[in-house]
Amino acid sequence: MDGFAIGHLPNGIGTPSDFEYEWGDVSFHSRVWETGPDREGAYKVDLTLKTLRGDRLTDLEALHKFLIEYEEKEPGSWQLTPVKVGGYDGLFAGDEVFYFIEPGVAAEVTIDPERFTDEDVLDTAAEFRPESKT
Repeated sequence: MDGFAIGHLPNGIGTPSDFEYEWGDVSFHSRVWETGPDREGAYKVDLTLKTLRGDRLTDLEALHKFLIEYEEKEPGSWQLTPVKVGGYDGLFAGDEVFYFIEPGVAAEVTIDPERFTDEDVLDTAAEFRPESKT
């Protein structure tokens, strides 16, 4: 997906759909897995993998600032823990982790915290990385 390999997915996720969009001069490629419909006809997002590409993504701090704006977070309200994700520097917030790959490239993984664990999101993120160039 957008030059990234997906090496691990948690068990029990639904059907995938792909999306491409742009926001704030950053392009997104997203794959979303949903289950449903339930009895009321609703679908539930299980897992989302995203690649982010844009000149403003210069380092992890710039990625963090961009996502605060994009996700409309109150500065200072987002409780994040520094993590290593497949060898990349990232920040983890329970149901999501984002990480800086190289200038202009980042990734984000979000998961349904009611159905999946912190370990599920981190294991998935560790195996969602740029495909090796041979």
